[in-house]
Amino acid sequence: MIDTFRRDLIAVLPAWIVARLLVVGTMLGVRLYVDHLHDGDRPLQVGQGLLAWDGAWYRSLVESGYPGPAPEGIRFFPGFVLLGRLFDVVLPGGAGPALLFIANVTALVAMALLLRLVREVTGDSGLAGRAVWLTACFPPAFVLVWGYAEALFLLLAVATFLALSRRHWWWAAGLATAAALTRPTGALLAVAALASVWPGWRSAPAGERIARTAAVIGGPVGFGAFVWWASALVDEPFAPLVVQREFRGDPVDPLRRLIAGLGELFGPDALGDGLHIPFALGFVVLVIVAFRRMPLGYAAFAAACLLVALAADNLNSLERYALNGFPIVVALAVLADDSRLRRLVPAVSAVGMVALTALAVMGEYVP
Repeated sequence: MIDTFRRDLIAVLPAWIVARLLVVGTMLGVRLYVDHLHDGDRPLQVGQGLLAWDGAWYRSLVESGYPGPAPEGIRFFPGFVLLGRLFDVVLPGGAGPALLFIANVTALVAMALLLRLVREVTGDSGLAGRAVWLTACFPPAFVLVWGYAEALFLLLAVATFLALSRRHWWWAAGLATAAALTRPTGALLAVAALASVWPGWRSAPAGERIARTAAVIGGPVGFGAFVWWASALVDEPFAPLVVQREFRGDPVDPLRRLIAGLGELFGPDALGDGLHIPFALGFVVLVIVAFRRMPLGYAAFAAACLLVALAADNLNSLERYALNGFPIVVALAVLADDSRLRRLVPAVSAVGMVALTALAVMGEYVP
């Protein structure tokens, strides 16, 4: 088993390295441009480096605890923060290097687990390899290099699916709980678990039914536990959700939001919410592909992640939320199963990652 995992790590290492070279190279290029050619103010994110945007929040939470230096910090779930505190004790350099170490190591492990998962579920090694490369170079995947919680969440989510596929219900329950304590999207793992546990439910003995139930409720329990604790800490009901609403706006009808966004493609918001609409339309297509070509649990989880991301007035970070729903990326790998597309799709995806990285460092894109 250890030898198999080691082989998987070695197999995904080239994709992991290429992604980091692209991201760091892009960031260095942007810094040179800003420092020597740019006439305007120096964007804050240029100086923050790999800890820009949410990375700065996570570092502050590791250093000062909840709710952080500002009340808005309560919206960040604690899994990445707690692990950051642990590694901050044992690694030199402070909270920043600890978070970057966790993010990049967990990204490598997550890709190895994804390789194993897709191989086991489909029996297609080629598809598994494409899924890994596309995950590494998906346009928003630069956050897997930065000090973001996405890499840790991806590891836990993929591991949950792997446990579900092997019918290890208690493992799935624990992993889903940990995923939901890392990112709120982990609560949506319940839909994937339900699709896995329902077949054979009637014939399952009582003990196994308890385990299957635990697999379904693990994600919501982890989500609810942090919301309850955070609400008690700041003495405000549903505090993380209330604060998040201040950033993303009130819940809206996803379909109406998508239709309304079409008009933003050609107005002053073309580089704001308008930028997200082509991605959103592409993700809808990939969810349809998932329902047609992938197991129900995978498609349902992808659809749930996309619906939640679209059900907000502010579409910032939409692409990153889609990355959380990793079957969307696997669906892209399925769609690219054509000799004409196998190299083109990863190349275009990598160009997209370079572009979003540059925009994020310039402060023009919210990852």
